[in-house]
Amino acid sequence: MSTPREARRFAKKQFRTLGKVMAGKPLVMPSLGSMTIDHDDVEIARAWLRDHSRWEDPAVTGQFAAEFARWNGSRHAFAFLGGRVALSACIHALGLAPGDEVILPGYTCVVVPNAFHYAGVRTVYADIELETYGLDAARAEEKITPNTRAILLHHMYGLVCRDYEDILALARRRGIRVIEDCAQSTGAEFRGKKVGNLGDLGFYSCEQSKVLNTVMGGVAVTNQDALGERLKEYFDQAALPREEWIDRQLHTLLLNYYRFKHPQRWFLGEWVQIRYGNKEIISTTEEEERGFQPAHYGCKMPAPVAAVGMNQLRKIDVYNERRRCTAQRWDRWCEENGYRKPLVLEGSVPVFLRYPVMVEPERKRDVSWAEETLRVTPGVWFISNIHPALARVDGCPNADRAVGECINFPCLLE
Repeated sequence: MSTPREARRFAKKQFRTLGKVMAGKPLVMPSLGSMTIDHDDVEIARAWLRDHSRWEDPAVTGQFAAEFARWNGSRHAFAFLGGRVALSACIHALGLAPGDEVILPGYTCVVVPNAFHYAGVRTVYADIELETYGLDAARAEEKITPNTRAILLHHMYGLVCRDYEDILALARRRGIRVIEDCAQSTGAEFRGKKVGNLGDLGFYSCEQSKVLNTVMGGVAVTNQDALGERLKEYFDQAALPREEWIDRQLHTLLLNYYRFKHPQRWFLGEWVQIRYGNKEIISTTEEEERGFQPAHYGCKMPAPVAAVGMNQLRKIDVYNERRRCTAQRWDRWCEENGYRKPLVLEGSVPVFLRYPVMVEPERKRDVSWAEETLRVTPGVWFISNIHPALARVDGCPNADRAVGECINFPCLLE
């Protein structure tokens, strides 16, 4: 039963919807997340909610990891409750410890440096380039010290990092390990291999705004047997999340489908929000933004989430092809309006989680122009150097520019 307050909110929302109809405006905009969640995923979630008997079944999680490894071309893969946890597994695998340093792009998500800080590792930031928003190899080299043990390169927005080969060569030359952050680029390829397979370790995210969507989730991979043993060591000691958390995650999947994907979401979204809103999981909590480790951190992926992951994996290539097709639309828009297109590195196949464009700062501050003329709401990743925490780093002018000017268009429109 809804409360009087919820009923009033529902009525107000529908009144606003009527106003849009009368004004000839679209009822809803394409979502920037959860667009790969379909009715088949909802049915899987509902089946697991009805039957808790296999929630701790390790075979399901193992099957998802094995299927991901085969699809990704990786020798070893392990599934965790988040991409950030998969990164922590990579840190463990490399044996990084207090006193060690890692070089990160000065344009990243707060959960990335957090994973290193939880392990006592010092983070050093280097600037990015503005063609693919990846780590600039020359700027990274300037930051190397005798304490540098690893470089983290990322493949942003579904693009392959421009300096991919240069960073790998730099690391080999200096005896430094490479972790690939593929959280936004699951399925992107370079010279016939999927990203995440050329560095020492790679990690991927299945969070609700990413290419593969289980609401929360992540995978760590490596092609080196010794590192695979260390990843397994971390996985084996990781706990399963509490049943209450699993229940909330499955309900958040239902909530997101009806809010962001269902054909009648303009009506059903608000109703399901009233029903399940109290169970919603927020991907990055306020405590994580402040650098604190949340209570559920460090868990492995439970069976119900892995079951959804396997279903998502079966559809990922189709959805990534749709993203590439939509990117052609944004290519034309850039050409017609005088904006620079993002670089598609020679030999690469991007997946275009989102389509990034540098626009005037005022156009990033107020994106209503896109809603009115393009019928989409652009994303504003990133609002800071360490998104979404309101923090900046020194000495990264390109990253600062991207924070002020980069918007990103959705690439799954319906």
